[in-house]
Amino acid sequence: MKCPKCGMDAIISASHNLVTGDDSPDTTTRLYRVLTFRCRNPQCEGCGKEVGQQRLEQQLE
Repeated sequence: MKCPKCGMDAIISASHNLVTGDDSPDTTTRLYRVLTFRCRNPQCEGCGKEVGQQRLEQQLE
């Protein structure tokens, strides 16, 4: 992911798991890894600020 202000590649600053569909046996359970990105360009006004998140689905076996 790139910073929308300066265009530099952002760094992953945090991550967590998200589970959906686990409340009912009638729905499919899905597991996602959510990555939070921050700008790493010291010359950018958005440096150190969150620039976005990406959700990656993980395989369940």
